[in-house]
Amino acid sequence: MSMTSTYATDATVATGSTVAPGGAATIRPADEPLPFERVEYSSESVDDSRDFLENIYSGRQFRARETSEPFAFRFAGAGDARLSLETGSFLGHLQGVIPWSKDYVMSWFRMGSVTIDYPVGQLTSVESRPFLTPTETSFAFAMTPHRHGIVHIEATFLEDVATERHAGPSQRIVFDYSAIPTPQDLAAWRETLGAVTPLVVGESTPALARHAAQVSLVRSLLDLFPWRAVDVPDALRTERTRKLRQAAEYVHANADQPITTADIAAAAGLHTRTLQLLMSEHLGSSPTAYLRNVRLDRVRQDLLSSDPGSVLVADVARRWGFGHLGRFAAAYTERFDEYPRVTLSR
Repeated sequence: MSMTSTYATDATVATGSTVAPGGAATIRPADEPLPFERVEYSSESVDDSRDFLENIYSGRQFRARETSEPFAFRFAGAGDARLSLETGSFLGHLQGVIPWSKDYVMSWFRMGSVTIDYPVGQLTSVESRPFLTPTETSFAFAMTPHRHGIVHIEATFLEDVATERHAGPSQRIVFDYSAIPTPQDLAAWRETLGAVTPLVVGESTPALARHAAQVSLVRSLLDLFPWRAVDVPDALRTERTRKLRQAAEYVHANADQPITTADIAAAAGLHTRTLQLLMSEHLGSSPTAYLRNVRLDRVRQDLLSSDPGSVLVADVARRWGFGHLGRFAAAYTERFDEYPRVTLSR
């Protein structure tokens, strides 16, 4: 797939500040302009090209080798700290490690492919189908000679836009990396990308117009892949606490299943005792209590969205694993400062 703009078809981009993936950014109001950044780099040296990419992506252990065909490299990027678009080609083999980052990155390959290994899985690009790279974890990659496009989205910006859909506070968004977009959703995404690209990469685009284009692109991305908002504390969204965050995410994803503390620990690659100590230190909670609170939150969500005349509190409580209704009512009241029947009657 090609972006329908001169930017994405390898037109000249003025040299400027690098669009640095993974950098922290403060999302300002739409009418307060963010610094616009553009960069172009090309080379016929495989070593120089490898070093450029390792630097711009703050990568590690990048290795590259040529093929029997002449080597060439080109990179162009434009945008601001909220959202940038990149396009490039690397006509050789490239592999390395991308470190931990909060930001959301979607890529697609017009030629070639990439395989990504991360702590809980592996993904391989398929033809020109867009895919998301894992967030808040390091991953290793191996690329064949390729041409590709990238949308790089600052984490807070995407998470703020996502609140329009889940109606809660800004939270981490966990995408289903294995999902295959429908043809209809792909067509809608490509149409949106083509429409907004000139606004995103145009240096003279007014601040409000650029912001509106960025929001539109993020909304289209949220339509493209299944996702869920996961309410994990900011203290867990660091590289050092990555495994504890994975444990919390496992609880959120499997709260409707008969899981145990040992299951949670195994999902995060931790010993059970280590998980207990980490949860106590960072969350002030045991794994069992954390799971119970997540299930209580799900009960509350169901009660708020249910018709009081057709739903019983007891049925909702049992659905989420609370068999002893007296203890459930006490725990619910302690957490939300109201009886579950009051929540249902709202």
